[in-house]
Amino acid sequence: MRDVEWETSLYEHQHAMIKRLDAFRKGAKAIEYSKDETMVIEHSFQLLVASMLDLARYVLKHHYKTEISSRKEVLNALIVNKDVTYEQAEQIRSLIILRDKILHNYLDENFADLEEAMTLRRYSLVEVLTKEWITRLSSPS
Repeated sequence: MRDVEWETSLYEHQHAMIKRLDAFRKGAKAIEYSKDETMVIEHSFQLLVASMLDLARYVLKHHYKTEISSRKEVLNALIVNKDVTYEQAEQIRSLIILRDKILHNYLDENFADLEEAMTLRRYSLVEVLTKEWITRLSSPS
């Protein structure tokens, strides 16, 4: 059963993360960020990508009746269901790789990679897909 309140909350959360990342992107060249600010930006990015994967699992379950047990399986299931274009799948793949790199190699300096993703605004795909997926859930199967 759909949880429209959760969907709305998730969208609002994603929008807040995107605003935070946009603020970083716009000020990146003019401001020297502290280690704490860098960690906030990295964490915001991680949360944004994780929330996209969780929403995708939710859509796969409620729209396609496909159970996905882990976030690692989400992209393949989206591709199988033809829910994303080739270009979107490649963008999602790059977001996942960057998120995993930040998450699992947290002692390494991955901020340059994140700055590149910010410059290209790759994370904006999350909001586009969220709107598409919530619309899809609202339409009959």
